[in-house]
Amino acid sequence: MTEPAPALTLFSADLLSKWGFNDGCEPDDWLDYCDANGIDHAALDFPLAALVRAHLAPALDQAVMLIDVETSHNPIRAEQVDGVDVTQAWADRAPAPVLTPEAVDVPMDDVLRLALASAGLATPPRYTPPLAAP
Repeated sequence: MTEPAPALTLFSADLLSKWGFNDGCEPDDWLDYCDANGIDHAALDFPLAALVRAHLAPALDQAVMLIDVETSHNPIRAEQVDGVDVTQAWADRAPAPVLTPEAVDVPMDDVLRLALASAGLATPPRYTPPLAAP
């Protein structure tokens, strides 16, 4: 039996929180994928906003207006859901609507393709391991 291809899960509820999407940090699954494939993740920006726009937003059953937020926290959020402002839900000051589906899985190969496209690269930068002990 073959293992499923590695994937990154994007949860729709993360669009409604200041702390969503790992509080804006690169997910461990991405870092693990890069390490396992010898990719220097420090040389690539994690393409969160592009992933949300390309994979999560089109899958949602609701009409969601996205906004980019310049912050050290979650940088992409829902501003409106079905025409209703949801910005007060970002910090739990108002109830958040339920978005469906709950999540989408994005194959890591697609994540890498978006990261490379964002960086203008055709091939991933490679990690050079430390020198071996004599």
